[in-house]
Amino acid sequence: MSNQAEQDKLNARLRELSQVKPVPADQQLDYTYTGDFDITFYQKQLLQMQLTGYNYPAGAAHGMPTMIYAIINLSNGQLYELKDLFKPNSDYVKVLSQIVGEQIKNDPQYSYVFPDTYTGISANQPFFVTADALHLYFNPYDIAPYAAGFPTFTIPFSQIMSIINTEGSFWKAFY
Repeated sequence: MSNQAEQDKLNARLRELSQVKPVPADQQLDYTYTGDFDITFYQKQLLQMQLTGYNYPAGAAHGMPTMIYAIINLSNGQLYELKDLFKPNSDYVKVLSQIVGEQIKNDPQYSYVFPDTYTGISANQPFFVTADALHLYFNPYDIAPYAAGFPTFTIPFSQIMSIINTEGSFWKAFY
């Protein structure tokens, strides 16, 4: 980035999201943690990083995976939130909740979702983007068994163009 202070601030936030913690050499932890990252989307000024991790407490039957997407404007270092994609005052939570609800109800690929656990998405629902779609996901156990991983729902931008803020910095960063 051209602004070193903004770049340093962004890198500090990425370290935090990655769960990087210094561990003194003389300290024994009661868990193991591994993490990695991948660039999953890069277009114009938008860089999307997938930060994955696995926290395994000593003696546990299994660990707990984590997955966080950092969606970054490379011009100014802004980390985008879901609300940044939509027009101000649009009821994007209601619209997206209905679309995901319909997918769960009508698409057999989501038959693994626990009955009556899906009550809608949250305003800060975990998400990522691709060139033509928005993807909303849930953490293990949120709405499905651990073995289901991160249930993910794809919503083509063409289906929600009426509420996307095409004049906003998020959209303009990659379109």
